Amino acid sequence: MYSLRLALKSLWHDRWINLLSVITIATGLFILGVVVFSLYNVEKIASHMPERFTINVFLSNKATDRDIKGLIKYLKRSPIVKDYRYISKEDALKELRRSLKDAAYILEGIDENPLFPSVVVRIKSSEFDKNKVMELIDRIKGMSRVDDVIYAARLFESIEKLSRGFRLLGLGIILLFSLSVVFVSYSTVKILFYRRNEEIEIYKLLGATKGFIRSPFIIEGSVLGALGGCLASAAIFGFVFILKGYNNPVPFLAYLKLPMPFVAVLPVVGLALGAAGSTIALGRLKYQDA
Repeated sequence: MYSLRLALKSLWHDRWINLLSVITIATGLFILGVVVFSLYNVEKIASHMPERFTINVFLSNKATDRDIKGLIKYLKRSPIVKDYRYISKEDALKELRRSLKDAAYILEGIDENPLFPSVVVRIKSSEFDKNKVMELIDRIKGMSRVDDVIYAARLFESIEKLSRGFRLLGLGIILLFSLSVVFVSYSTVKILFYRRNEEIEIYKLLGATKGFIRSPFIIEGSVLGALGGCLASAAIFGFVFILKGYNNPVPFLAYLKLPMPFVAVLPVVGLALGAAGSTIALGRLKYQDA
């Protein structure tokens, strides 16, 4: 308890230095939080990507009901297929007319329906595996009366690579700013230690142990980190609120979600990083044992 009182007294005594440290730590943790927020949403979007990319199976005009039923039966049994939809030639033409809208007149001179029946297949995001999808496509291609199978594999691979690159970049930024918070705590505690050098010498003469001398500084570093974490959490809430504002010109931003558990533990993260910085600082300081 004495160490805690001493730490709080020191925090108030050197409040301007500590305030600057808290703001600096909060800035680092805020950036760290924004990166985590971005990574969380990128991962969330990427996890639903497989459902957005459909497999289009085009059948021959000579495909019989038996051929179609055989394909559908196989799709039903496949563990990676989320759902499928059979589109007849007639339905395909109707959809084409609807999509053309005012330009539908270009189809008026066509006597026969030039389109093919098809099956649109969606993949489960939870079961998505590139090799399994390609195996499914190969099996479908080998079926009777299947003319072609179209899947945006290259586009998905590009998005997947971008997601992976963004993830690595984000982890690098998280590591960098975590180290910066540790460094701020390290520097602050080092300054505070030297400012109280005479007081520490008195404690030594009175027989104080190394642990007794160090503990207030570790508490100070931890408190600075925790306060920085609280400030960063509040800033992240404000940032997300503004980002998802009602008058936001980008509707997509309204669907972004804030990982609440991380924001809730951000003060704890700050506390841990602050304590780590303090411990490192005190470990590197050279002074004689009492």
